[in-house]
Amino acid sequence: MIIRNSGITVDRFHQLMKLWGEARQNYAAKQDHTSEVAKEYLRIGGHAETGHIVRVAEKNGLFGGGDLFWHSNESGDIAFTPGVALLGHQNMTKSATGFMVTTPYYYSLSESMRSELDEMVLIHNFKEGMINANGENNVVYQNMCPEPETEIPLVIQSPAGIKGLHFPYNTVSRSNNDRLLAEVKKGLEKYTYDYWWMNDDDLLIFDNSIVQHRRVGETKDRLCYRYQFDYTYLQYRVAGKPYMPYLQEPYKSRYREKMKQIAKVFPVYGYK
Repeated sequence: MIIRNSGITVDRFHQLMKLWGEARQNYAAKQDHTSEVAKEYLRIGGHAETGHIVRVAEKNGLFGGGDLFWHSNESGDIAFTPGVALLGHQNMTKSATGFMVTTPYYYSLSESMRSELDEMVLIHNFKEGMINANGENNVVYQNMCPEPETEIPLVIQSPAGIKGLHFPYNTVSRSNNDRLLAEVKKGLEKYTYDYWWMNDDDLLIFDNSIVQHRRVGETKDRLCYRYQFDYTYLQYRVAGKPYMPYLQEPYKSRYREKMKQIAKVFPVYGYK
């Protein structure tokens, strides 16, 4: 969803997005961070007083300058946060935020091919330089794949129940069929769209479950704000139950267990 000329301030951004769902940053739910990592999180603006809205900028922000490659947030976390919103602030119009959607590709395949993908499991690990070639910080490491060798199925469903691929290039290290995975990666290439920001205060709201995103263009003095959230209230009004990304065990149980841990810090409705 793209809202042009939103006219929204950062404070209003927080109020507005809370109507969609509660802010969630799985990194912030962990209690055993070193003081260095904790200070880094505060430096990018991600503390509770701001609603865990972080700055995305070259200086004092998440990620450095330059392009960001295809990725999804918390991609190697079994309980990734499914929603992201970006509010532009300054010097945005020489850059683009790109999206790679996976559902049309998935349903373009034969039934037998989809069945094979339904059985695929991806192994996730943090890999340096897979998002930003200019280097990443400790928060990125904690945010993207906190546990090595994390298993996540390739085919999952979005909060709206739409099937697609959870195939973030930034943390996937291997699968139970790497040849087929390479074929999938090639097939996804045409399902992309780059939105070149038209105004500094445009607002983008997008899926983080079966869609990847990236950044291209000029980043000098560029600043936007990121709110990462559960579709808490929309989910209950539409589906009447918590979001479950996974279609099979043991991943359903692993997800529920991780959500219980997160809810001890972030009281997510339905997991209190």
